[in-house]
Amino acid sequence: MGSRRTLLAIAAVATSLAVVTAGCSGGSKSKPAASGGTSAATSEGASPTDTVAAAFLAAWQSGDYTKAGSMTDLPDKAGPRLKQVMESLAPKSIVLKLGSQENAPSSAAGSSSASGSATPGAPSSPATPNPLANAVHYGFAVTDTFDDGLTWSYNSTMSVLPPTGNGPALVHFASAIINPQLSAASNLKAVPPSVPVADRSGAPLSGTDHPSIASIVTKLAVAKPQNGTEPSLQIQFVDNNTGTQIPGSNTVQLGAPNATSGLQLASTIDSKIQTAAENALKPYPNSGMVVIKPSTGEILAIATNNKSNVKMAYTATRAPGSTFKTVTATALMLGGMKLTDGADCTPTAKVGTEVYHNDEGLANGFTGANLLSAYEQSCNTSFVNATIGRNLGLDSLSKTAHDYYGMDQPWDMGVGSATYCTGGSQQVPAADTHSLLAASAFGQGKITMCPLTMASVAATVATGQFHQPILIPGYQAPAKAQPLPATVDANLQTMMRGVITNGTATSLAGIAPTLGAKTGSAEPNSTDKTDSWMIAMDPQHDIAVSALVLNAGFGNSAAGPAIAAMMKAAGLS
Repeated sequence: MGSRRTLLAIAAVATSLAVVTAGCSGGSKSKPAASGGTSAATSEGASPTDTVAAAFLAAWQSGDYTKAGSMTDLPDKAGPRLKQVMESLAPKSIVLKLGSQENAPSSAAGSSSASGSATPGAPSSPATPNPLANAVHYGFAVTDTFDDGLTWSYNSTMSVLPPTGNGPALVHFASAIINPQLSAASNLKAVPPSVPVADRSGAPLSGTDHPSIASIVTKLAVAKPQNGTEPSLQIQFVDNNTGTQIPGSNTVQLGAPNATSGLQLASTIDSKIQTAAENALKPYPNSGMVVIKPSTGEILAIATNNKSNVKMAYTATRAPGSTFKTVTATALMLGGMKLTDGADCTPTAKVGTEVYHNDEGLANGFTGANLLSAYEQSCNTSFVNATIGRNLGLDSLSKTAHDYYGMDQPWDMGVGSATYCTGGSQQVPAADTHSLLAASAFGQGKITMCPLTMASVAATVATGQFHQPILIPGYQAPAKAQPLPATVDANLQTMMRGVITNGTATSLAGIAPTLGAKTGSAEPNSTDKTDSWMIAMDPQHDIAVSALVLNAGFGNSAAGPAIAAMMKAAGLS
């Protein structure tokens, strides 16, 4: 193979692929241009193997791995394997350029995988012909582009089996087509340089000492270099199962080899508060707590006591119960309601066919309730009656949560973008019926939260302005929200302080005169036992916190005492 007959045809295919690559941009999948790929390969003189070689590379480059796999002799395996490797490597873009047969070695990379190993000295069997005996071998160039303009370029080869009978030409697939050093048991991973992580005081921060934040420390260690360091990246060949680098395998260095030498990454974590939070949760299995500095959004502690989910504090998706009345009260006051306006605490409230009740302590309701006392005593029916009676829109709570508390949008705390504490894209989706709006008014319905997001709600009340939680000091977070009106914020602080002095958060009494809180007991779908919630904020100490204990009853029974223990141990009382 490799005759002059094919050289011009393949050159035409390579040119068409160059047209395809011109449209590629970082982070997007571009479709082949109409004049590129397979259509150009059908020009005069192009053979069936030329055509499939070009089309295979065009499909791979565009991200259509299923289509690429369909052009191989392993259609059920090739597509998923291409997808696995490319998603693991995660370049912003890839450019594939087909070369000529003459530039390809006589046996394509990966072809050995088809026939196994030979026995030395054994005669060849004419009954078992080499399946690649008639294959056409092509060379091609690969260029992967990553952030900061870093590129990885190398050459690879593939073998194309000519048509047989009525069947088309097919690429003989093996992992080594993707990279000549890649085996079926390995994968590719682009790894940023790692640096030691410190707490806010500069002391070393270890995931071993603080298991609740072990994965966060790992992510921070490879966060994008700060302080103008030169870009750097390592391409590693890793084990398919463990994700760890294969001993003795090659490492490809991109950019500066010692870009982070002598550096460390400062985090916002306060080791004293982190330890206090972890210890405070020890009596409460399946619990989580997040502590935030309201003036900046800096996360001071993330603690979890949950063997099955050590990330529970920032990944749980639970109804927040009555702690969410803070957002509902905001919506009501934005609509003109005052603290002294009536909010009837009836024994039950019916909306449509649904009947809503209070917790057992308020089974009979109470007379003379207004917005302030309803919040202090956590009367569900007051919030249902006020929300429906004042004709709040079906999207009112969702809009308030987004516009003033930064919900329903991705947060980037310094470890990548995510919408936390929801199985979808919204913690507070708009209600589609008034019955659902009524349930949402006291933190049920389709609303989901976790200690991270509810600590942020408390922090917003403490300052009147949402600051997206961050893990790196000064990190430019993308999520934004408008400030609370001054009167509304002052009222919310009064309401939260009243929950401690006159209401349901007695476990926080006497800790600090400017401390405010809101209790919550939420009904998860999975159990009859309610989750115990508490949020708290203290503008004087510039602190906000949320705690959640699954299936532990009232907020004042578990979450409240955990917050009290943390604040006392951290010297915040």
